[in-house]
Amino acid sequence: MAINGTLRDSERTFEEAFVANFTVLVTVLSMVLGLSITRILLGLITVFRIRRTARPDWVALAWAFTLFLFQLQFWWALNDLSTIKKEFSFGEFLLLVSLTLALFTAAALILPSRSEDELDGLQVYFEQDGRYALLAICTYLGLGSVINIVFFRASAFQLWAVLDLAMITLSLAAFFAQSRRLYASLTLAYLPLSVFDTAVSLNS
Repeated sequence: MAINGTLRDSERTFEEAFVANFTVLVTVLSMVLGLSITRILLGLITVFRIRRTARPDWVALAWAFTLFLFQLQFWWALNDLSTIKKEFSFGEFLLLVSLTLALFTAAALILPSRSEDELDGLQVYFEQDGRYALLAICTYLGLGSVINIVFFRASAFQLWAVLDLAMITLSLAAFFAQSRRLYASLTLAYLPLSVFDTAVSLNS
């Protein structure tokens, strides 16, 4: 009886420590994700509010849409995080926070937050500043792949890894593209790929 009681106490202690650990993790991730989504929504409102003086641009809005998908997908994935891994080290905590910071950086850059940022139109803003959000998206996808493989023991030879590699390649190509026609074409190719990737991630 004493042994059984000790085991039960140990299990209770582990469960309580896990709940406390996981609560801190999810709270921080959700807080940064919430700020990231807020930033996207404020950018969309800014674009709508100044639509009469500055023309919207579908390319920037398309990248904002894919970024919004990634934000929602990551937030939804937090529901299953506790079933995949029971304990998180501080290093793993930092990597997961880095994922959300990459999303926030992309959200802060992809659309203007002030009307004066868009005096020359959304296309000019995207070519000068907004395109740097694509590097943050690449960082998010790259870190996500590392975390999946190293910490969650996912295979690098699955469909999600191929899709992530393709999206990183397209994002980098769109960032470095000098021609409007080229980066617009890459954006068109990226859109269905991001939707398909989200569907694969949600069903895996």
